[in-house]
Amino acid sequence: MFDFNRIHFIGIGGISMSALAMLTSEAGVWVSGSDRADSEILRKLKRYGINAYVGNNNSVVSGCDLVVYTAAVGGDDTELKFARSNKIRCMERKAYLALMAKTCKSVIAVAGSHGKTSVTAMLCHIFDQMALPMKGHVGGIINSVGSNYIDTGNDYFITEACEYGRSFLSLTPDIGVILNCDYDHPDTYPTEESLQQAFIQFADQSKIAIIEEEACQSLDLKLRTDRDKVYTFGFGEKSYYRAVNVKNEEGKFTFDALCDGEYIGSFSLNVYGRHNVLNALAVIAVCHLNWLDMREVAEYINTFDGVDRRFSKRGNTSSGAQVIVDYAHHPKEIVATIDTLRLMTKGKIIAVFEPHTYSRTKALLDEFAQSFYWADELIILPTYAARESKDKGIDGSELASYINKTGEGALYIDNYDDACEFIESSCASRDTVVILGAGSVNILGDMLTKKKADK
Repeated sequence: MFDFNRIHFIGIGGISMSALAMLTSEAGVWVSGSDRADSEILRKLKRYGINAYVGNNNSVVSGCDLVVYTAAVGGDDTELKFARSNKIRCMERKAYLALMAKTCKSVIAVAGSHGKTSVTAMLCHIFDQMALPMKGHVGGIINSVGSNYIDTGNDYFITEACEYGRSFLSLTPDIGVILNCDYDHPDTYPTEESLQQAFIQFADQSKIAIIEEEACQSLDLKLRTDRDKVYTFGFGEKSYYRAVNVKNEEGKFTFDALCDGEYIGSFSLNVYGRHNVLNALAVIAVCHLNWLDMREVAEYINTFDGVDRRFSKRGNTSSGAQVIVDYAHHPKEIVATIDTLRLMTKGKIIAVFEPHTYSRTKALLDEFAQSFYWADELIILPTYAARESKDKGIDGSELASYINKTGEGALYIDNYDDACEFIESSCASRDTVVILGAGSVNILGDMLTKKKADK
């Protein structure tokens, strides 16, 4: 693949890092890695024969010719300090991702504040089913393959392009997709304009840019990109790729796709939510611009059954209420998820939200307060700190208090066990419990459904 024999990954348990580690191992490179805590990902890597462990081991690092580290690793990390002091080459994750992308003939990178994982996974599923030689790097577990990566060859490299830490600007895609550009990551972007400028640069760096119509309008005045290489997609008449005749069938949608006004196919989704019509349309645009057979694309879009923790049905509580786990941690994502539930739920919607990072909660406080409007009951949990300390913003208890001041009801519960007991006591068989957040809150979904199995 490239001129490295042994590569060590610091933070190998992360969803992106583990995919990179597996792709590297598949290429015949000896791989090892460390992480701060044990996880199912770490155990899976071990089962594949990778020397993945918790803690530090400088003796493992000493035999490597490259160390790749995640941005979350501080400069005082024992293994990173050892590697640098011993003149072992070190590279941040985003730089290594860009290096790996260059090993393939064509790079397709999916950017946006929301939907990156679903769109990347859908593309990987279609390319895999069509037997196109490709490497897929996904920020979630693709249900159809049970993995966050696919490796069948070197013609295409399909990857998420994350805006956090300006990571996506390390890539120079042949096709760059921008799904949306809603304000997020205030710890990276102090203003909405600074985020927009980063997306503009990403579009500039892409040979072809596929941009959702509203995102394109918000970037339009500043977009320096050659307009001849920009293709828009959306519901509006001016979109180059357009969804029409959109119909809802109990939360799953069908639609026809037009390209420059011409019909190119009818599509039926096997994932929930109107927002997935736009996600699928972005996928269709990528496939159409790669001259793929639209009949086959339609067939494989219909067989795509999503990504773990993206509107994932976990089972039922002891009272029979349906439990859904969703990664939504931005107000726009929460609204999309709860709107989808309204299309398919006969009883109450009980939303449980674990805020992700203090700075995001503070920066988007008003939007969060409004995003749960269609939920019948709302439980707020402690903030998942991730990379931050409390002084960076607002915690879960403060968010609950703010929501209560606006007139909507929110109950703050400070641990999973008590939340589980409260939910069990307040839900009925017709209800739906939706667990929202990007941290460890998916554990609560397992707790609620396991209680039923234990009884």
